[in-house]
Order: sequence, then C-alpha cells, then structure tokens
Amino acid sequence: MEADPTLPVVEPVARKFEAAWNVFAATCGQYVAPEATFQAWFAHYLISQFGIDRVGREPTFRIDTFMDSPWKARLGGSGHARLDAVVTRAPGIQLPHYAGLVRSPDGTGLAVLDQLAVIAELKVASTTAEGLDHTEVAKDVWKLSMMLDEFHAGHPGAEPPLAFACILDNHPTRSYRKSWLDHRLAEVQPHRGVRVLYAQVAERPAVTEKRGRGPEPRRLAPEPGRWDWVTRPGDGIRE
Repeated sequence: MEADPTLPVVEPVARKFEAAWNVFAATCGQYVAPEATFQAWFAHYLISQFGIDRVGREPTFRIDTFMDSPWKARLGGSGHARLDAVVTRAPGIQLPHYAGLVRSPDGTGLAVLDQLAVIAELKVASTTAEGLDHTEVAKDVWKLSMMLDEFHAGHPGAEPPLAFACILDNHPTRSYRKSWLDHRLAEVQPHRGVRVLYAQVAERPAVTEKRGRGPEPRRLAPEPGRWDWVTRPGDGIRE
C-alpha cells in the first residue's frame, strides 16, 4: 500500500536519536577519553542521523528566573544551565546565548526550546576515576525535568522537545548500578517527559596495571639566558 502523498511526513525523531545512541555506545564504549571527546563522538553520530545543521552542543540558559521547582532546588545555586546535545526541528541551527551579542528573545534562552526536537544529557563512566556519581547523574535528569516543566508553563500547548538522559556504563573496573539511580530519583520524581537511556558495554576499556602513585613529574632546568631574547629583544633572536 502506497503512502498518501497529501499527508504530512512525521519524522521518527525518537527512533533516529536512539539509533545514534546505540551505534555510539557500541562503537565508542571500549575507549577511555575525556568527557568532551565522548560528547564530540556522540555529536558525530547524531549528525549522521539528523544532519550537521541540526545538531548543537551546550546551549546556555539563564535559570535563576525559572520557577522554584523541586528539580531546580536540586541543581544548586548556579544561575545558568547547559545541555550536552540538542537537535533542532528544522535545518539551520540558531542557538543564541541568553546574554550574547545575538540574544534569545525572552532573556533566558527558554524560547530556543520551541525550535528543538531533542534535548539530551550524556554521562560516560570511563571519564571519571571512581565511576559515575549517582547524584550527578540524577542532576542531569532533574535538569531536563526543570527545562520541560518551565517550557510547558511558558509555552502552553506547544510541542515540547524529547528529553533523553544518556548513561554509558563503560568504566574499566566498576559497573554502574542503575538501581541506585532509581533510588535517588525516587527522592524527586523526574518529569514524565524525560527518558533515561542506559547502555552497558560488552567490552570494557582494558586496564593493564593497577593505579598507583605514578612517576614523579618531569622537571627541566633551563640553561642561563634561555629567554633573554624574549625579555631583552635588543640582544637578537634566539632559536
């Protein structure tokens, strides 16, 4: 049966996001790298699904004027919040900083959410020596909950973005116990629009030796006059 060409095509946003997440987890879970590197890799797979002009990182929102919700109370005293990854509804990404040269029209950045199909947070276990902290992971869920709640209050009737809190369990020696996160989230229930995506890698990063004190940092002693050409340029240039 052929599709009716007169009907609008609905983009399977959730399916495409989860496809990017699954490939990212399966491909990158065996590595040890800084958090920013994993975020770049994740953005790569999101771009493969949605296109380069629809994927952004770390839009900034002013939250001190947001409603005093239970979720906001759990985030601490910071007056702003950032999202690890976002996907816009249409090509041509525009993510103005709430206080930048090109400013968000509502002064907080919340209006940007009206243009977003997805908002997401990412936690990767191998980026921390002791494994993921359950409170920090819960804060990601609460941050997304706060954003959705504020969006609903400020834009009644508007379609909210999909919200995903992504957890990659790939620490070399410590498995993440999601049941502990569920216990922490029971203290303050997440917004019903937030989904937690959890992936446990089959092949964890290899650890060749136990952690120890490690070698002493290398210290070099410069020879006399090494930087004279910098502080006394009249003496000539030294290679």
